[in-house]
Amino acid sequence: MKRKLHKIITKLSTIVTKSTLEKLESISNSILSMKGRVTMLGISRWSKEYSYKTIERFFDKKSDWLKINWKLVKDNIGDEVILVADESTISKSGKSTHGLGYFYSGLQGRAIKGIQFLSFSLVDVETKRAYPLFSKQLEKAKRDKKSKIKNKEKGRPKGSKNKNHSDIRLKGLFRVVSWYLRIINKVIKLPNLRYFVYDGAFGNNMGIQSARRNKLHLISKLKKNSALYFKFDGKQKSKGRKRIYGELIDYENIDAKYLKETKIEENIEISIYQMTALNKKISGELNIVIIVAKKGNKITHKILFSTDTTQEYFKIQEYYSLRFQIEFNFRDAKQYFGLEDFMNIKKRRVYNFANLSMLMNNLTYLTAKESGYSKYSVNDIKSLFLAHKYALEVLKIYGEKVDDILIEDIVMQVSEFSLIHRNAA
Repeated sequence: MKRKLHKIITKLSTIVTKSTLEKLESISNSILSMKGRVTMLGISRWSKEYSYKTIERFFDKKSDWLKINWKLVKDNIGDEVILVADESTISKSGKSTHGLGYFYSGLQGRAIKGIQFLSFSLVDVETKRAYPLFSKQLEKAKRDKKSKIKNKEKGRPKGSKNKNHSDIRLKGLFRVVSWYLRIINKVIKLPNLRYFVYDGAFGNNMGIQSARRNKLHLISKLKKNSALYFKFDGKQKSKGRKRIYGELIDYENIDAKYLKETKIEENIEISIYQMTALNKKISGELNIVIIVAKKGNKITHKILFSTDTTQEYFKIQEYYSLRFQIEFNFRDAKQYFGLEDFMNIKKRRVYNFANLSMLMNNLTYLTAKESGYSKYSVNDIKSLFLAHKYALEVLKIYGEKVDDILIEDIVMQVSEFSLIHRNAA
């Protein structure tokens, strides 16, 4: 296992220094071998190769995590790939952690004290696996007290003109996402990367413009009460402005000609409709997929959309559901790789530790794949690395020098009992 990890990390030799490469390999080995909380102190104790101060210097150094991750995973990406992004909130106590504030936590259903990260991942559609690219810490915007001037004038200002919804200034999260989409496009340069998927927070004009300005189609979700209109196809007046909006879509009475599929799942009748529609606050036509679920007298619906008007409805559904794969990246990073544990408080250290935690998702999976494991489990990989650590320590006690291949055989025998998926290799 250690030899496989070494082989994978060696791929980075063209983009990082030899010293950084050696430290990254040692730190990765420590994280995969260690028990308990993953912190800088824990890493230094399990490393034995580097002191705590050396580990601190590693986290103080500027690293291009996007290039590092892309170098590792690009040979594993298939022909059909999408880019996804999401936010994750990490609970933190104290007062000194950079970016500390109150952020909404989906798990707890409320705002909690902590820090928040925006993460991007590539999802291979065929294998349904998400490969983290990089994470960026989000901070609460500081309000300018001088700008808190109430506008007493009500209604539309005199002399104002209709706005061009495609020509708007991006703000807040939309501006941040657009900036990093531009960087991602410059680094990875994948000709088959056409779709960006985000949750309902991007189901608006700013979200759409964030993707369009970076030559990507957006797939997201609209609010249930969104006002959607069919495009007007009747006779236009000879004079005056051309009519754009036609009939308002009634979600409870959708014409059967838009029905694409009906199925029954757990006594729930699901009907899927697809049409092209307009929204008065969004620039351009949208490819709308409405999923209506009926159980008895109860009817609910959700609205997915794509800015690609030629895309099939089942692909819109599939791509949006694959967005959830990034949640597995967050889960493993928190549970196994220190994203929930680290005690760093400085800006760069926080940034580096978060990205290292996400990088470990890629390293662990690629190590398992390189080793021929048909059933991947983080617990299994960590058990093997821990057994390797114990086996080496035992051999050192007896002063024996053993060939690496023989050590691998010993490790497999020692760790066999602890594997969840036995004989998976």
